[in-house]
Amino acid sequence: MRNLAYEMDGQELDALVNGFDPSLKDSRYYVSLRERADKILALAEGNIASEFQQPDLDGNMVALSDFRGQYVLVSFWASWCPFCRQENPHLVKLYEQYAGRNFEILGVSLDRNRDAWLKAIADDVLDWAHVSDLKGWQNEASSLYGVASIPSNILLNPDGVILGRNLKGEALDQKLEALLSPEV
Repeated sequence: MRNLAYEMDGQELDALVNGFDPSLKDSRYYVSLRERADKILALAEGNIASEFQQPDLDGNMVALSDFRGQYVLVSFWASWCPFCRQENPHLVKLYEQYAGRNFEILGVSLDRNRDAWLKAIADDVLDWAHVSDLKGWQNEASSLYGVASIPSNILLNPDGVILGRNLKGEALDQKLEALLSPEV
């Protein structure tokens, strides 16, 4: 059930859950899948991103809405995640490439260990804003966004509208180029 729910987009999962026999509606599996489908549908492309706030590296509260007026890539990651660490050099390249072009990255860490989190930011030279409630997989922002695996991301426009989810590699490059490259 868990694997299936995490592989499907909101519409696919919604259709699956709606096809269940009505006698299953009290099942914990049905309830769990229904909640996940509703969460993902609420965060589909074209919808306004849900607000959250968490402490930054200095303990100051940072809200997602603080980034309004900019394109923002909300990047969910953790210092202990090898795939996240492999993705970081690509994000650094994109951040440098689009510096000064109304683009920002907000790193949301699923770490529990503050020292490991800070060390990974320094080691990987991640010069953008970072937040974490240091609750690991119970991170409130990642739970709000239905993050089931990391690295994961959400791209928002300057009005906070979701433009894409889990864009990686070439797909992320192409999307940012289309949005942020100067017109000739």
